[in-house]
Amino acid sequence: MMKSNAITDPQHYLHGFFVPSAITDEHQLTQLRLLAKRLRLASLPQLNSLLAGSHMSRQKGRGLDLDQLRIYQPGDDIRSIDWRVTARTQKPHTRVYKEERERPVMILCDQRSPMFFGSQRSFKSVVAAQCTALIAWAALDHGDRVGAVIMGDHKEADFRPKQRTSHVLNILKNINEFNKQLAQPADNTSQTTDIKLSLSDSLSHLKRSLKPGTTLYIISDFFDLSEHDKSALFALKRHNHVVALQVFDPLERTAPPSGLYAVTDGKGQGFLDTQNNQAMQSYSQAVSAFQQGIENTFKSLGIGHQQINAGEIPFAAIKLALEQRGR
Repeated sequence: MMKSNAITDPQHYLHGFFVPSAITDEHQLTQLRLLAKRLRLASLPQLNSLLAGSHMSRQKGRGLDLDQLRIYQPGDDIRSIDWRVTARTQKPHTRVYKEERERPVMILCDQRSPMFFGSQRSFKSVVAAQCTALIAWAALDHGDRVGAVIMGDHKEADFRPKQRTSHVLNILKNINEFNKQLAQPADNTSQTTDIKLSLSDSLSHLKRSLKPGTTLYIISDFFDLSEHDKSALFALKRHNHVVALQVFDPLERTAPPSGLYAVTDGKGQGFLDTQNNQAMQSYSQAVSAFQQGIENTFKSLGIGHQQINAGEIPFAAIKLALEQRGR
């Protein structure tokens, strides 16, 4: 008697949420909220924001939850005196509260042309959108305000953090629109003269606009991460918690078996020849140097770096990244 897939595969239910695809599905991104309820965001050890919010800080002050009652001390706010306890004990007592601080979550989602690639399960751009949806829904359910910056080839969309379901839905709608543009044939007459948006542009924008105390998730393949970006990343890391989620395709790490493969970029068609050992050795060395450079950059800045394989379901990798938040 054959066993069903649901029995042999303990994560069979995930396949319904992550259908292999080259383009995003807005409905599927919305449905990921059901799965995001299984995720838990770890608490951050400290906060730099001075705005009111929905998370406790270690600082004592006027908030919503009582921390302790103690004897009145010179300099205490008389508005915090507990008159009932004072009358009962005949000694002035003060209420001390745990002050609340805001913990917004910001997601930088890369939907540029280099992300429009996949060799096994889904395109990198689709996985980046799925990761954004999971993080956004998990943060919203956690009581955080959620915002996003969506990067396209020639423009970006900026959504300031808000704690609304409609806001997250709007973010996902725009990600879907950006993704659909990747599948459209390029208009060579208008595209060639445009200045393409770089990772440096978006990082500089976030450096100017991000409020201290924010958790920033950068979801990209980091193909254009440069030495110049270190200063912007360092500035962001000083006052925020930054996590880099690198989406990669297996073919980008390891060339296929020896042979001649037809490839296309959606416009032209060519062939990938993996029969030349010298060429494949050079390819392997270039890939290794590229990846080592990315890892060294994030390690030197103390930024968490999680790799996400586009050939696999990304749920486990996102779960790990969220649970390590703040470590």
